[in-house]
Amino acid sequence: MRQMDWGIRFASFVNAIIVCAMAVPILFDPAMYNDKLFGYTQYAGDVNAVILGFFLWDIYVCFTMGDPGFIVHGVSAFTVYLITFRPFIQYYGSVFIMYELSTPFLNIHWVCDKLGMTGGTLQLVNGIILLIVFFLARIVFGLYSSFWLFVEMYHQYEKIPLYLVIMISVINAILNSLNIFWFYKMIDSVRRRFQPGGRYEKTESGSSGIASRPVTHLQKGEPKDE
Repeated sequence: MRQMDWGIRFASFVNAIIVCAMAVPILFDPAMYNDKLFGYTQYAGDVNAVILGFFLWDIYVCFTMGDPGFIVHGVSAFTVYLITFRPFIQYYGSVFIMYELSTPFLNIHWVCDKLGMTGGTLQLVNGIILLIVFFLARIVFGLYSSFWLFVEMYHQYEKIPLYLVIMISVINAILNSLNIFWFYKMIDSVRRRFQPGGRYEKTESGSSGIASRPVTHLQKGEPKDE
């Protein structure tokens, strides 16, 4: 299981960097920017296919780990990226994958635990960066982008099937709620870890649990004791 954990972390780390870098050009592509709901390019389709494949793998890992919250997150994200091939909201697919900017820092935090660097300077600095990036990418940017997604759908509601509006609305609410909940848990875990006299639980391998998330996301970067 420990070897599998390292493999999962490495895969999510590399994926986060690659998909975020691949998605950036789409954000500045006039063809996509000027038609954020229905715009489509071959490149955008390829990027979303890569993301979709990762979330399919993510679902498998989440079911293997048996965590309901992460299963819901993985299935929700997979559904959204599957919808983009209608095509619909492919531009926003590249917007919301920017949530994964927090994932590398989450995995560094986890590695610090595994290497016996819990509570050290590197983990402290990385933890601060993790919280800042998570807050800006998933909370601030996430809610801001969600607002404009709904504005776009409102202005073009006659072109959108009702079931898509309902699906996107429900999934968006789920993912934003999970991000807010996980951010609260991350703050609490970091506070307990570095607070004098603070308490945090140790795992059998000696790691403590701010971010024992088996995969991304979501991407996740969410705290979970193993």
